[in-house]
Amino acid sequence: MSRWYKQLFQKSKAGAEAVLGISLTPDQAVWCLVQQAASGPQITQSHSIEQSFTSPADALAALRSSAPLPAAPCYICLGHQYYNLLLVDAPDVPDQELREAVRWKVKDLIHQAVDDMVMDAFRLPDDAYRGRMNMLYVAAIERALIQGIVEQCDQHNINLQEITINELAMAALASALTSSAERGAAFLYLNGDGGTINLIENGYLYLTRTIELGSGGGVFTGNLEFQQEPVDNLALDVQRSLDYYESQIGKSGIGALYMVSNSEAHNAWCEGLSERLPISAEQFSVEETLKDPGWQSDTAEGPLAPAMGAALGGLREYA
Repeated sequence: MSRWYKQLFQKSKAGAEAVLGISLTPDQAVWCLVQQAASGPQITQSHSIEQSFTSPADALAALRSSAPLPAAPCYICLGHQYYNLLLVDAPDVPDQELREAVRWKVKDLIHQAVDDMVMDAFRLPDDAYRGRMNMLYVAAIERALIQGIVEQCDQHNINLQEITINELAMAALASALTSSAERGAAFLYLNGDGGTINLIENGYLYLTRTIELGSGGGVFTGNLEFQQEPVDNLALDVQRSLDYYESQIGKSGIGALYMVSNSEAHNAWCEGLSERLPISAEQFSVEETLKDPGWQSDTAEGPLAPAMGAALGGLREYA
């Protein structure tokens, strides 16, 4: 699967037994160290902080100051709040020309000037849309945000290899989980008042949609005797995604829904979602096979997921 923003910092790769995954969002920063053990990849260390950050570089600086970063090849995942992800028709160009071609294809779909943005793209699998449509996702992020991360890594000798996005980190994570590696799964990533739902099969992202959560409790519908609960709206959003996945993309292998969140309220919705959807919903948890016996985590498993996905995706490059 394609990787993002690597063109800014090409570095030579040697064999690596461990990689560092970092997740940066506007209100949380997380790192985890993933070691390649004889039985497979395992998390050996992790750390997280929660506070408001002005930028990804600010989050990285605070994370670095709160605890030393392990010396290992570093893969950073950015929260969905930092970039736009657009689904467009793929231009008829070779892969090596794709990045430049999509800049002009999406210039009218974003508010910023294209020269101020970094863009990259990855194609959907060949069987998406039953093979009748050639589509791809384009991620666009302000160049200054990427430069801030790269400059800080250079200044503090962080061995930055790649910056990726949440959706691809979830796909890399799905391919490493025995429960979802060979079947379709939906990862419902919620952070703050929104998030994304990512439909993944065999480690490939087929569909991602933005989820918006209203503030407060239930949603007033005009009927004083009935106030719609947030889980009802969320279930409708998920069901629409499942319906589109089957009717338009032509896939039907989604077998489970994983809630990826550090909110107790969000995680408590799993029971209600299971009652309202044709698939079961469960809180994401790190499989025991991915845990080093000596690992003691101070990080909730939901926020850990993107950092894990970034690290696992990076570790595959050394296989």
